[in-house]
Amino acid sequence: MTTVTVPVAVPVRRHHEAGFTLIEVLVVLVIVGVMASVIGLSVSGGSRSPDAPEREATLLAVRLERAANGAMAQGLPAAFVWDDEGYTFASLRNGAWAPHPDGVLAAPHKVATQIDMSVQGQRQGAYLIRADLLPSAVSVETGAPVTLDIAFQSFGGDWEVVFDGHAAHPRAVTGPER
Repeated sequence: MTTVTVPVAVPVRRHHEAGFTLIEVLVVLVIVGVMASVIGLSVSGGSRSPDAPEREATLLAVRLERAANGAMAQGLPAAFVWDDEGYTFASLRNGAWAPHPDGVLAAPHKVATQIDMSVQGQRQGAYLIRADLLPSAVSVETGAPVTLDIAFQSFGGDWEVVFDGHAAHPRAVTGPER
């Protein structure tokens, strides 16, 4: 008869200091995450960077065109509503104004505190975005359509968005217009 010897696992003794605890690993990950966030914000410049008015103007231009396209596609007017803190969009549903069905447009957008936004010189108001994509405002003198002019003024330079009911164009304001 043959005897078979089976190896028996011998428990290995570890020193108490060997390896890292889960808490230590999590603390390091939190520190790395916070540092990455700080670096990311400082690189992008945040809302205090000189190009903040340009970014705000470009963002609003895209949103105005998105609202105009939605109004045309649905056959229902939309509204651009602004105040001294920012803006949002609304839509006419069942005869009443309600938050826009597009979540991006319905969410209120706060404009950075160092940027002054005004529309046709007004700090608050609403502008109708028609389903036929024509400007809502008409000149009293000529009867011609009037474009919507939205100004963003900041230490980083002035920008404006010109909206004609369908297309929105952001541009830097230079020279005597400033």
